[in-house]
Amino acid sequence: MDFSPKAMDINLEQQKLISSPIRVKIIYLLDNKAMTAKQVADEMGKTAGSIHYHIQQLFNGGILEIEETRENKGIIEKYYRSKATEFRLRDENTPDKERKRSRGTSLSLTDEEIKEFEADFDNLLVKYVKKTVKEDVIRTSYQVTLQFDKLLEEEEK
Repeated sequence: MDFSPKAMDINLEQQKLISSPIRVKIIYLLDNKAMTAKQVADEMGKTAGSIHYHIQQLFNGGILEIEETRENKGIIEKYYRSKATEFRLRDENTPDKERKRSRGTSLSLTDEEIKEFEADFDNLLVKYVKKTVKEDVIRTSYQVTLQFDKLLEEEEK
């Protein structure tokens, strides 16, 4: 299966918004289908108030959008959707050719999942190192690293 995420250029303030593991989970959950804050909270096993707070922050920061609103027993329900799942921090002062290419996200993993991730990464590196043996094309050199930085416990709010 080929994963092709929706990409979005973001600024530093938006980068701060998406640096939380719980917000990353919300973003990916709302990529699958539009949901209300209550539905997201139920899916994640979190309190509705906490999730509503995070969704409002992401919405106000331009990361989420309202796909539709419905009236249910006199209450207006807002269904949110992620605008993207891949985010690129853009520095307007740096030309494209000089920019670093980077990818990253916050994940919650078990020790076993980290080992599996590292093995997958190692296999991917070997695949691309083998491709670089051919010198019949012009290539640009890059430093590629994998780093796991342990974050503080996921915040509720």
